[in-house]
Amino acid sequence: MQHINAADRHHIRVQHADAVIAAGLIEAFAREPSLTAVDGCAEAADLIVCDFTTGLALSQSARSVDGSLRPARVLVLTGQDREYSVRQALQSGVHGYLLTDATLDELLDATRTVLQGRRFVSPQLAARMADSMTREALTAREIQVLEQLATGDGNREVARRLGIATGTVKTHVNAIMTKLAVTSRTHAVSVAAQRGLVDLSQRILH
Repeated sequence: MQHINAADRHHIRVQHADAVIAAGLIEAFAREPSLTAVDGCAEAADLIVCDFTTGLALSQSARSVDGSLRPARVLVLTGQDREYSVRQALQSGVHGYLLTDATLDELLDATRTVLQGRRFVSPQLAARMADSMTREALTAREIQVLEQLATGDGNREVARRLGIATGTVKTHVNAIMTKLAVTSRTHAVSVAAQRGLVDLSQRILH
C-alpha cells in the first residue's frame, strides 16, 4: 500500500442525515490512503460530504463568514435528481452534487474533483441540464405565468394577478407549451419543475 504522510492527506467530514449512508461513506473513504474521514460536525475538514439540506445550510452560512476564513468545500450526496434542486444547490455555493446511486468510482471522482477546486455534477444530471440549455428559453413574463399555473390558477385569475388581459395569458400559455414541447398545462408545470423553472415546494394554494 502506498504510504501517505498524515500532512498530505485530505481531511473529509461526513455529515449525512442518513446514518447508513454516513457509515458507508466512512468505509469507502477509509480505503483511500490519501483520505482521512470522520463522522460528525465538530472536526475541521477540507471537504464536507453531506445530505442536500445540510449542504445548503452549510454553503449559505459560509457566505456570511469573513473572507479571511477559508470554509471547507461541500459535496452533496442525495437522491434529489430534479434540475431545480441541482441549480438551487450550486447557486447556494455547493461545490459538488452526487446522486446516492453513484458507484464507488463516481464517489471518489467527485471527491477528488471538488478537492482540486473544481465543481462536480453527476454525469446523468449534467447531461440533462445541458440538454435543457439547447431549448428555446422562456421569457420573464412566461416564467411569471408558469409560476401562477403552478398554483392551479385559471387564465382569468392569472390575468388578474399579473395585471394583463386574459387573451394575453392564453398567448403566453400557448408559447410555454410549444417551447416545453408539452400538450397540457399540468405537464408544462411538471416539465418546468424538472428544468428548475418553477419550484413546486413553494406552491401556494388559493
